[in-house]
Amino acid sequence: MEYELMFLIADDKKPELDRIKDEVTTLVTTAGGEWTGESIEFERKLAYEIKHNWRGTYFVQRFTLPDKDTQLKDLAIDEMPKDVIGEITRQMNLQKDILRYIIVNAEDLPSLKSFAKQFAKEEKAGKTTLKEKGEKIDEKLEEALNI
Repeated sequence: MEYELMFLIADDKKPELDRIKDEVTTLVTTAGGEWTGESIEFERKLAYEIKHNWRGTYFVQRFTLPDKDTQLKDLAIDEMPKDVIGEITRQMNLQKDILRYIIVNAEDLPSLKSFAKQFAKEEKAGKTTLKEKGEKIDEKLEEALNI
C-alpha cells in the first residue's frame, strides 16, 4: 500500500532540515517502507502558534509498505505481523525537531506533482505586495472619510 507522510518543522530548524529528513527516511526504511521519488517541500505561515513558532517548513513524501497478506505469506507461522504504521507513528512521536506530522493512505490521493502545480498557482494568485495592501487600505480610508 502507498502512504503519504507530511511533517512540519519550525522555521529556526530549517538549517537542520537535511538531517531531519535523513532521520525520517531511516525511520521508515527501518520499519520496512520504501520511499517513492515524489516529494514536496514548502514554507508557510502557521495558522496558530506552535511551540513559540509562527512559520514552518512542510515536507511531504510518499512511501510504500507491503500489504498485510504479503507480509503473512513471508512470515513463519509463529511470527506475528507487527503494526508497521504504529511503529512509525511511535518513532515520529519521539522526534523532538518535528512539530506536527500526519500519515495517510495515499491510494486515492492525487499525485504530488499535481498538488505542487496547484499550490504554486494559488501562491502566485494570492501574493500581494505590502505596497498593494497599503494602497487598498488607503482607498478604504479615503472612502470611509469621504475625502
